[in-house]
Amino acid sequence: MSAINLYKIDNNKSHEFYNTLREKMEETEPIELDRSTAAETHIFSCMLYLSIPEDEKSISWNWILRAFNKESITATSFPKAVLVIEHNYETIYAVTFGHAFFLVDKYCDRDFGFAFGRKLEYEEIKTTTLTTPGLRRNKVVNTYINYSELEFDSGESFAKLKAKEILPDGFSLYKPSLEIGTSIRFNTDSDSLDRIIELICHVEEALKNPEDKCKIPVFSKITDKDYIAKLEKMLRDQIRQGQANINISELDIIGVTEVFNNNDGMFKLKYKRHEQDILTLNEESIRGFCKMFDIDFDNEVLDIKVISYNNGESIETSTIHDMIDFIIDSEKCLLSKGIWYRYNDDYLTYLRDSLSEIPIEYHSEYDFSSDKYNDYIDFLYATNKDNTEYHGKTEAQIRYSLKKIHYKERSFNELRAKDNGFTNYDRQTTYVGNNKIEAMDLYKNRCMFAVKIGNSSAKLCYVVDQSLTSLKMYKAGKLPNIPEIDTVVIWIILERKTHINGKDGKPDINLLDMLMLKNRLDQWKKEVRLQGYKPLIWINYMPE
Repeated sequence: MSAINLYKIDNNKSHEFYNTLREKMEETEPIELDRSTAAETHIFSCMLYLSIPEDEKSISWNWILRAFNKESITATSFPKAVLVIEHNYETIYAVTFGHAFFLVDKYCDRDFGFAFGRKLEYEEIKTTTLTTPGLRRNKVVNTYINYSELEFDSGESFAKLKAKEILPDGFSLYKPSLEIGTSIRFNTDSDSLDRIIELICHVEEALKNPEDKCKIPVFSKITDKDYIAKLEKMLRDQIRQGQANINISELDIIGVTEVFNNNDGMFKLKYKRHEQDILTLNEESIRGFCKMFDIDFDNEVLDIKVISYNNGESIETSTIHDMIDFIIDSEKCLLSKGIWYRYNDDYLTYLRDSLSEIPIEYHSEYDFSSDKYNDYIDFLYATNKDNTEYHGKTEAQIRYSLKKIHYKERSFNELRAKDNGFTNYDRQTTYVGNNKIEAMDLYKNRCMFAVKIGNSSAKLCYVVDQSLTSLKMYKAGKLPNIPEIDTVVIWIILERKTHINGKDGKPDINLLDMLMLKNRLDQWKKEVRLQGYKPLIWINYMPE
């Protein structure tokens, strides 16, 4: 039985695709197969590109051999090949062998696999890989036993599907088990060019059917070049302004293959003439590289190249730009693997419905303002000005010191404890192992509060992570002296005058133009419920 990993090449990238193959692999004489009928012309031009490495390279764990006075080992890399098939000299397909999928994936039509997958009915779902960009768990692999439903939550998009298709009686083109991602992996009993061409014809025929047999949410690719240029500028502006984190997922899907970054491999960072070998690829290691060679992180980070190695062989070269997931809230757009996508209607509908399940409360007496903050600083000045640490200082110096210690968010929490019966845990930390954990910001009536003042996803997403970390530590019994809770509250103080009220006059989180935050809140809601608690959001306002 043979596994056929079939890609369709993006026509806009075909020139670059062929150039890369010719640069890295040996080109063979083409074979042309005519499968035309009286009604239709079907010419298939087949070309094989082959790479058989001869150079022997040192393996990465030779150090342990040297430690025991053994000779170092060298090894040759595995061969790889790409079969390219042009249908009627228009549509380009590629079948990969060995590790060649790394080479082909960046040039593929990324909608091809799931467009075909929606035309099928499934007898059994084996594995799904779902992605939710912007979350701490941005990719989740689910495995199933005796299960036939495509299951997904709000805000999730499919990255891979492994399933058994319901095939008609007598069907023998391929086996029921399929893997679908940016490519399609078929299992077939026949090893031949004819069988691959039959598979291509079968897929093309299925895609002609306008009706989908199942719903598989994915992102919609953006093709408008002017709009992409606008998004690119917004991305770079946000990095320069410190409003963006460089997050690289541990798990990636290349075609239909799961690739775990930082696992049994190494990387080389390269920028102009500077380069450095690293074992772990993350923002910390990238910043360290920039610091070592005096590279301007804010302006240059996206252009740094990352060369990935496996057993000493370079298997892929990308830029940081093409490896990160990044969301631009205001445009409802996502950068993934170097391509800009728009969240489609299915995604946004599921997210809206899920967030609508979270109860939201507004209590006007807790609205904050610069005047209330300054009044509190006046109170602190009056009660603390004669303290010994302020002897010899002017009023302006004392007020400056007080504002530095009692910044707005801390003052908000202190006021709630002073005037409204809350218990203030802000800045009270405990150690769990070597990690310093802040238990919560406020507590009242069996509610654990995490508080944040802000006006953007970049500022407000932190409060979601803080809430989940505190909850998990509490649930595990690692936060001593914390009262019993039954509700987990995220308290957001929006730096704006306009209230986000729905038609019923109540706060509606869906009216916030903060897609990344809403993704995080959606996941937070699910995790709070899984832990056995009630999720609740409080909204207040602080005009800028």
